[in-house]
Amino acid sequence: MKQSYRTIYFIIAMALVSSLALGACAGTSQQKAYTIGVVNLSPSFESILEGFKVGMEAEGFKEGENVTYLYDGPAANPDALDGILQNYKDKKVDLVLTFGTTATLKAKQVLEGTDIPVIFGPVTDPVGSGIVTNLLTPGGNMTGIRTGNPASKRLEWLTAIAPNAQNIYVFNNPSDNSSVQGLEALKETAPQLNVELQVYDASKPEEIDAGLRAIPEDADAIFVLASAFLEAQIGKFVDAAAQNKLPLSMPATDNVRAGALTSFGQDNIPLGEQASRLAVQILRGVKPADLPVETAELFMAINLKTARIISLNIPNGLIRQADVVVRQ
Repeated sequence: MKQSYRTIYFIIAMALVSSLALGACAGTSQQKAYTIGVVNLSPSFESILEGFKVGMEAEGFKEGENVTYLYDGPAANPDALDGILQNYKDKKVDLVLTFGTTATLKAKQVLEGTDIPVIFGPVTDPVGSGIVTNLLTPGGNMTGIRTGNPASKRLEWLTAIAPNAQNIYVFNNPSDNSSVQGLEALKETAPQLNVELQVYDASKPEEIDAGLRAIPEDADAIFVLASAFLEAQIGKFVDAAAQNKLPLSMPATDNVRAGALTSFGQDNIPLGEQASRLAVQILRGVKPADLPVETAELFMAINLKTARIISLNIPNGLIRQADVVVRQ
């Protein structure tokens, strides 16, 4: 009888040990920690990461607890991206987040053929830039957020807000596919709006400085094409536009908050939250190849404080059409 009791106690004890072990394994699985590498060329894109973190935390991925972000701020130049990406590759991070076309193309070059997933955004045309083969089935290890090419619509808004703008001084970065694609769209749209484009190419800070010193006397507005490099110099463009009393059109809502007169493009924090939803699916087992590239929502923004600085009166009807209005 005593032997039976011992046998029963032994079975119960083993069952308890097994149960505790399984519980510990389950807890370990739930507490898996992830590492995300961030690749960025522009301070103006910092708020994308802010929105991304908000979205991730809402899904239970909390920085410092179960997710770590590897990021030392915007890279000094495109050449620095190779070392950053190689470091992420060597560390076998769980995911890479890239901001802008140039950074994304670098990620494709360094990480292609690995099993490290990449989420990009904003990218103007990921298919035309060679980042993915198809928007619905991207293939490979990359998916993300595209903006499309809103340059033409942005030019329309600029001419509506500043109807006297007939000669547009356009800053283009010939090293950035997004900028080049935007310029092609502008050249098609300009004749329809009866405006002339004066294009200035700049891919180095000193070239921007020279271009702003050489603003043509007949320029009626400044138009900066989508480029992480160009947007990183937002302060220079805002100052020059104010000094010359010229309307300034920039690609994104954050640029208007920083002092540009107007924009038509993505708002970075919502775009970051949108990218986080893709990241959550990937970290939970979905392959990026099977996640369609999503399209960012685009917003028209106006800065009324800047309008006052350059003595431009914007009709109330146009102000009411704006998605974002900066008043102070």
